Amino acid sequence: MVDHVRSPNVSFDDIDYNNSQDLHNAQESLLREQWIRVSALKVCRKALESCYKTSGPNHYEDCREIAEKYLNMLPDHRIQGFLGYQKNDPSK
Repeated sequence: MVDHVRSPNVSFDDIDYNNSQDLHNAQESLLREQWIRVSALKVCRKALESCYKTSGPNHYEDCREIAEKYLNMLPDHRIQGFLGYQKNDPSK
């Protein structure tokens, strides 16, 4: 069995922008973190859907905590890409 080789977690703050390998690793690391946040959002949404289906008419009371958590996660858990952060990096 072949193990999947992952690129290391690298921040844009720690790299030299002239080194293309470091830049690529930082881009992949940022995108991977964003995809993990999206997956967490999907898990929360599935939990909310199953709570809604099982609770029936009492879903307003039973699923309130999950719904609030889901609504709090929505603005921050989106795929934004790396170009906005990379171009506006204040340290460079």
